[in-house]
Amino acid sequence: MNWTELEENTIEDYIADAEFDLVSSYKSDFLEVKETISELSYLTHDYFRYYGKFPSKVAKYIIDFLLKNKEISLKTDFIFDNFNGSGTSLVEAKIAGFDSGGIDINPFGVLASNVKTYNYSVAELQAACSDLLTGLKSVLFYNGQCNLFVSEICGRYVMSGISETNRKVYVDFPDVEKWFDKDVIWELSAIKFFLLQMAPDKIREFFVLAFFAIIRRVSKAYDAEVRPHRNPKKRKRSALEAYEKKVVEMISTMREWNLVTSKEISSRAFVCDNSDAPAVADIIYHLEKQYGKELGLVISHPPYLNCFDYIPVYRMKFLWAFGFDEIYGTHTYQQIRTGELRAYPAKKDAFVNRYFRHNFNAYKIMYEHLKPGGCLCIVIGDCTINKQLFSVHKMFIKGMENIGFVVEKVTYRSTAYGLGRYAYRHKADYNDKEGGKKDAILFFRK
Repeated sequence: MNWTELEENTIEDYIADAEFDLVSSYKSDFLEVKETISELSYLTHDYFRYYGKFPSKVAKYIIDFLLKNKEISLKTDFIFDNFNGSGTSLVEAKIAGFDSGGIDINPFGVLASNVKTYNYSVAELQAACSDLLTGLKSVLFYNGQCNLFVSEICGRYVMSGISETNRKVYVDFPDVEKWFDKDVIWELSAIKFFLLQMAPDKIREFFVLAFFAIIRRVSKAYDAEVRPHRNPKKRKRSALEAYEKKVVEMISTMREWNLVTSKEISSRAFVCDNSDAPAVADIIYHLEKQYGKELGLVISHPPYLNCFDYIPVYRMKFLWAFGFDEIYGTHTYQQIRTGELRAYPAKKDAFVNRYFRHNFNAYKIMYEHLKPGGCLCIVIGDCTINKQLFSVHKMFIKGMENIGFVVEKVTYRSTAYGLGRYAYRHKADYNDKEGGKKDAILFFRK
C-alpha cells in the first residue's frame, strides 16, 4: 500500500492496510451523542438545514477538550475549517470566544456560515423585515385577501418584475411544476424579486438565507431525505407564510445569539476549493493578519466516502439562485460541481484513489499552515463498498501519518443523530457491533 502515490492502489489494498487493531495501537475513548436534532440545533445552528452536517456537540467537544488541556489559546490561536459546510465549527468557535475562518466549495454553506456567525442588530433586522413583508403582502394574496395598496405605477413595476422573475424560473427550471405548485412558484418568485431589490449587504444575506432555507420545505419533496424525491402525501404550504415564520424565528434567535457571543469575535467563510494551495494560502494569510493570531486548530469534516455528493442535493436551491451574488458570485453551477470532492459512488479503484488524493492534498496544505504543535481534528466515518466494510477512519490515520501528523487520540462516537433517510442500501448504517462501521474523531498534532 502506497500512501504517497495513490494512483495504483486498489480497494483491496486499502482494506488490507486497515486491518489493524486501533485500540491497542492508539489512545482511544468514546463520546455519546444521544441528543435529538432539535436539541443539537440551538442558537443559529438552526438557521439552515445542511444535509450531512456533523453534530454541534462534536465541534464543542473538540474545542473544549483542547482548551482544557491548554493545547489551544484564545489569545494566540484562531480556528479554521477546511470542509466548512454550513459553519458548525465556526459557530462553536465563536461561542467559545475564538476568531475563526473556513472554506467550502458549496456557496449555500458559506452563506449560511457567514450569517450564522454574524452579530446583527435586531432592530435593523426588524425594520428590514417589516419593509420586506409589507411589500410582499401588498402584492400577494395573504390570508385570502389581496392587499395591493402600493401606487399604481409602483404596483405595475412590481407586478411586472415578479412576472419576469416567474418567467425566468420556468426557463431555467423547465420541470419546476414537478417540484412546486404553481401558486407556490409565484410566491417564491415574489420573494426572490423583493430580495433582489435590496442593497447587497449583510442584511440582505440574512433574508436571502431565510429564503433558501424554506425552498425544500415548500416543495413537493420529502423534507427528511438527502436527495430530493417527490412525496405524494406532502401537505401544500404557502411560501409566504413559511418565509415569514422562518424570518421571525431567525430574528428571535439572533437576540439569544447576541447575548452569548461578542461582535468583537470575528468569523469569515469563503467559497474555495480546499485543494487549491495558493487560494487557501491567501485566505489563511488574510485571516492571520486580520486576527493577529496563528492557526492553532483545524476542525474538518470531509464528505463520507460512498454516502452522497453534496452539490446535487442543493440542485433545487441552485435553480432559484440565479441573480444572487451571495450564491454564484463569479462561479457557475458547473464550476461549483466540478470543484466538489466526489464521494459517491465509490465502486472503482480510481474513484477511491481520487477521494483520498483530494483529501490528503487538502490536509498537506493544512499541515503547512498550522503553527508548530498545532492541532487538526477530522470527523470521519466508515462506509461499505461492494457490501464490504471499508474502514475509512483507519485509512485516514495511515495517510495523515504519512503527511507528518502524529495521532494524539481517537474518539469514537455514537451516531443515533443524523443518520437521515438516504433511501439507498448499505449507506450510513452505522452500528456498535464488533467489526461494524465506526464514526470517529481523529485528533492529530503537527
